[in-house]
Amino acid sequence: MTAGVEGLAAWPPAAVATVVAALGAACVALLAAFVGGVWAVLRWRRDVAREERDRYWARATVVFELVSGDDVGRNELGYALAAAMCDIQRVPRGEEASARVMKELLGDDRRRR
Repeated sequence: MTAGVEGLAAWPPAAVATVVAALGAACVALLAAFVGGVWAVLRWRRDVAREERDRYWARATVVFELVSGDDVGRNELGYALAAAMCDIQRVPRGEEASARVMKELLGDDRRRR
């Protein structure tokens, strides 16, 4: 076989069509793999964010249950957990306002006691 365009012209048309079809299929497969990979990463990030929000709200619910109870020890534990949630732990994106309100409410409530 010769190199260059002259060599390609010597190939039978069926062989050229087969090579072009194989290259096209390979390009389509690579594109599909790339799009699938991007989709999987985006979905994973969304799921992780949802799980972080769910855990945050589960902890907030426990804090409010402890603070609103009648037992003084549980109240103190609830206030300590609220301070840790607002100051130490990373608040999920979009929940900063609720953390600020929780800190203000529980801080004001504790000062009144």
